[in-house]
Amino acid sequence: MFECISFLAETLYKFVDFMIASQHWSKTYENHLRLFDKYLYARYPDGSQLSQEMVDSWCAKRPSESNNTNLARTNVVVALIHYLQRRGLTDVKEPDRPKTLKCTHIPHAFTTEEFSNFFYICDHIKILPNHKDDIIKKLIFCVIFRLMFCTGIRPLEARMLKRNEVDLLHGVLNIVQTKGHDQHYVAIHKSMVEILCEYDKHIDRLIPDRVYFFPKGSDGHWSKEWLREHFALFWQQTNAFSHATLYDFRHHYATANINKWIDSGFDFYDKLYYLSKSMGHCNIEHTKYYYSIVPRMADILRDKSGSDFDDLVPEVSENEIW
Repeated sequence: MFECISFLAETLYKFVDFMIASQHWSKTYENHLRLFDKYLYARYPDGSQLSQEMVDSWCAKRPSESNNTNLARTNVVVALIHYLQRRGLTDVKEPDRPKTLKCTHIPHAFTTEEFSNFFYICDHIKILPNHKDDIIKKLIFCVIFRLMFCTGIRPLEARMLKRNEVDLLHGVLNIVQTKGHDQHYVAIHKSMVEILCEYDKHIDRLIPDRVYFFPKGSDGHWSKEWLREHFALFWQQTNAFSHATLYDFRHHYATANINKWIDSGFDFYDKLYYLSKSMGHCNIEHTKYYYSIVPRMADILRDKSGSDFDDLVPEVSENEIW
């Protein structure tokens, strides 16, 4: 927890303790609350209590922000207001904020050849002989992208994965640092476990006291820009006439799983629920998005069952999801 410097410090400490205890805290929340605290300190040095003006001015959409970026930045302040309201500690109301904009990105439809080309480049990047940093990076490139491809974990989850969160004996990832606060477990295919074991053995010789599974030094991790830029670089070297993003690996994982269910007898709801939990979705509605991008899935479901998606998948309450 960072050190609060504004007049609201004691309240913020209690709010954070409550959020952590209720398992609703995240690194994203912490970063944005730190900025809000600095804003209060600089803008209202003589302040004594939270006001509507303070909240509205902070939460107002900035010229450089998209709707979704504004929402991500201000969610923690809205959570703070709700916390204070429930305790009768403020009359401040939730500010007006822009509506969420649906993502218009169409995930790339990968081919087997594209995957083959991409992973070949990851395995054959040129490095300086006996250069420790280069050896470490090559080891990471050979494994981190494959792990994301095989498990559907987010780039953030891969980068922030700690060594003690990877159970190579049972083949399970304990995903703690994730989008929002939804800690979850991900099973790893045995072929990927073998690769991880080999990687762990080699990287352990180079950084025996590392904290992160994909380390930057002994106690650091790589940035999202670093991972994103290298993915783009390797992709362009091998598949220059197509466009893909690192997050598309996650889309591929979901749709590939759904496609496997099409021609076999299956309990659709159970499989979708397991997929949702594995991907760390807090609501099954998020997983239903992938159903919408699997070609002809709706038609196939109707042909097989005479029902549409919402008939097959009942509403799931928040308590069931948690």
